[in-house]
Amino acid sequence: SIDGDTMVIGARQDDDKGTDSGSVYVFTRDTAGDLTSGWTQAAKLTASDGASSDYFGISVSIDGDTVVVGAFWDDDKGGNSGSAYVFTRDTAGDLASGWTQVAKLTADDGAADDWFGISVSIDGDTVVIGAYYDDDKGGNSGSAYVFTRATASDLASGWTQVAKLTADDGAADDYFGISVSIDGDTIVVGAYYDDGSAYVFTRDTASDLASGWTQVAKLTAD
Repeated sequence: SIDGDTMVIGARQDDDKGTDSGSVYVFTRDTAGDLTSGWTQAAKLTASDGASSDYFGISVSIDGDTVVVGAFWDDDKGGNSGSAYVFTRDTAGDLASGWTQVAKLTADDGAADDWFGISVSIDGDTVVIGAYYDDDKGGNSGSAYVFTRATASDLASGWTQVAKLTADDGAADDYFGISVSIDGDTIVVGAYYDDGSAYVFTRDTASDLASGWTQVAKLTAD
């Protein structure tokens, strides 16, 4: 994942915290804004509670001074229930800055083999996280969770789950949540075993971090 002059790369089978615990590397441009510039590794991120077979780094997303990392085989809510970690720059806007873990996110209703964290995306103060083995609409039907900062724009803030998204026509083995992306007030969620489809959700109240979300479209290829 890349934003501006910063790139984040996952290495889910790195072994710093145990076999396949995982890590993430942060690279920044040597000269900010220069497209011909080289890149330098500025940080290596690992989970504070990382353990074998967590697969931290299976998914990554960056926006501004915040990075989100999925660890879909973490076990806090049961075996392979999954989690996601939030890191922020120690000094906002400083490409040479270090990074600090500020939050660990899990689903309020997380359970074994949900694989929460298989996909992550962040925009501003909102994160969306896929759990494509969740079973609300049948085995492996899938879901996606929305978290927002408790205090908007505060890099040190905690995060709160505000919504859980499922497809209106969700069914077993759809794998809804295998991919997610957010921009502004719109989220797109992939469900590649639903004969190949994607679902679009929008905030009920634009820019309101506490707002609910509503499915407004289902997309399939012509």
